[in-house]
Amino acid sequence: MSNTITSRTSRNEAKYKGHRSEDRFFAARNNAKAACENLRTAIRKSQIHAVMRDELLQAVDRAESAVKSVEPTQIHPGAEIRQLAREIGHLQLAEQWVAAADRVLNRLGASGPAQSRSGLEAAQDAVMWCVRANEWNGKLTAAGMQLQKAVAEAEIHAARVS
Repeated sequence: MSNTITSRTSRNEAKYKGHRSEDRFFAARNNAKAACENLRTAIRKSQIHAVMRDELLQAVDRAESAVKSVEPTQIHPGAEIRQLAREIGHLQLAEQWVAAADRVLNRLGASGPAQSRSGLEAAQDAVMWCVRANEWNGKLTAAGMQLQKAVAEAEIHAARVS
């Protein structure tokens, strides 16, 4: 018989490797910072309206400051960084679909179907409202899907107009 009695906490402490979790945290934080920088570059190169560009850049700045504010001393910092990285991914998709909507609106022109233009503009406004309100997860995803459908429908009308 063994004289040592181990508990669950002592076994967990023996398994815990602090340097590994810190390495994963810093890697996740650097990935999130790189995603912010890539998104900022994509927004600056995009041909969207200046107001939307500024609002998206402000959202990226807010996301980047949130990423920088997470410290490894907090409880579950890796989970928070991963959540922020997902939200940055949602912002990237929002930028892509807002830019696509802008291109389709330019292709439709002023003589395009009014119903298609208004639906596309409403969906684009819904996405930008989510960006402004820091609703970067569920609401932004839903609004982005609506914008994606509106862009697809407007593409059909734009192909007919061209």
